Amino acid sequence: MQPLSLFCCSKNDNHKILHFCSKRALYWLFATLRLVLVFVPQTGYIHPDEFFQFIEVAAGDSFDIDVYKPWEFNITFPVRNSLFPQLCVRIPYFILAGLNPYCEYFFGFSLKTPYFLILFPRLMMTILSFTSDYCLYKICLIFRRSYIDRLTVFASSYVMLIYSTRTFSNAVEMILTSVLLYHVSRCMELSNKVVLQSDYLADKYYRAKTGVERTKIYKLRMSLPPHSLNDCLLLATITVFGIFNRPTFLAFSFAPIFFWLHRGLGSKSVGFLDFHIRMLTFICFGIPTVIGLILYDSLYFGYLTMAEIGKFEISMNNFVVTPFNFLKYNSITDNLKNHGIHPCFLHVAVNVPLLFNVLGIIGIITFGRMLNSGLRGRWLELPRIQNVESFMVASFIIPIAMLSIFPHQEPRFIIPVLIPLVFLFAHWIKNSSNSNVVNITERRKANDKPNKNYKIGLKEN
Repeated sequence: MQPLSLFCCSKNDNHKILHFCSKRALYWLFATLRLVLVFVPQTGYIHPDEFFQFIEVAAGDSFDIDVYKPWEFNITFPVRNSLFPQLCVRIPYFILAGLNPYCEYFFGFSLKTPYFLILFPRLMMTILSFTSDYCLYKICLIFRRSYIDRLTVFASSYVMLIYSTRTFSNAVEMILTSVLLYHVSRCMELSNKVVLQSDYLADKYYRAKTGVERTKIYKLRMSLPPHSLNDCLLLATITVFGIFNRPTFLAFSFAPIFFWLHRGLGSKSVGFLDFHIRMLTFICFGIPTVIGLILYDSLYFGYLTMAEIGKFEISMNNFVVTPFNFLKYNSITDNLKNHGIHPCFLHVAVNVPLLFNVLGIIGIITFGRMLNSGLRGRWLELPRIQNVESFMVASFIIPIAMLSIFPHQEPRFIIPVLIPLVFLFAHWIKNSSNSNVVNITERRKANDKPNKNYKIGLKEN
């Protein structure tokens, strides 16, 4: 019986390996599809902004030709930062200009055609979009979650196949959001480990009976790695870049920065002093980037010149703050009427299911049940405030709630919430060989302990 048992075990392991390899191959299939679709000639557009707010802005500067720049980049009242179109379009065009003589000489055709002028910036955006895949992969490793299912669902998403390959500021916003979520996740996990060990050693220190024992414990506690201000400069810089790219990034960065500031708060080793130090340091680290981007826009739009800097003839009128102009413009309802007025529930009722399908519906239902438990005072049914489930739920629901305040709501405005949605619920989508669509009600009834409903909904099977 023993050889038969070993044979069965080996066969089962082989089946698991093959199953894992097939899932990995499926991910790479969708990743390749994302890249291949870029080469299909583009005969239309999702929204004119993918041309007018990126390619049209930088094309004139790249080829030194006169172009009509959209109203967002009007020098009298610019509402959009000019750095990101320059980076995402001028770099590909610089490569195109460098390759063009060789293509003309060896292959007899020019790259300066409409097809290639659209293709090169889109290739740049597609390559950058894999940053989000990598960040999701790293987040799964940090919290010891299965990554292959999540990556496959992520890569097969309509958002990644279509929106992330276009020259949208929203696509840049998604990349910056994914980087922010990854680094905050890393900081949270490190802080949780360090705080746990620090509190344990603190208890041992106060229970120690001799000075020698206390000295040893004190040295152990001091040898713990620093964690309070980890990645502060990077997080502040990403947040500022995101806000200047699109001021709506405030909604997507709110939850990550909130959880980064509150890491370990309430424990014996982290108090409100640490919270205020983190907040002050974060603000200070963000100021140089703010100044740099304001100077860049002021020089680009002609508010400030090098001659004025040389003569020190500078006043407040020489500076332009594009995020402030953006918020000022969008705060006036009459301005938004020119772009379309939508009901406040459009994101939740239409755009979330439209973009994220079953993941979005599960996310909204789960949050509704969590909200119901909170209103009824059933706190044990909710995940802890400082764990990854709370972090990801907040990163999904807070941006949608904040952006729903504005009466102009387009689906592409909320594409960055795909990452927390995939992390939370992608493992619910089972392979047809195992089971079909997950029934939330059946899961809840099958659980013997009602106070763990939402934990089961968020954890792996």
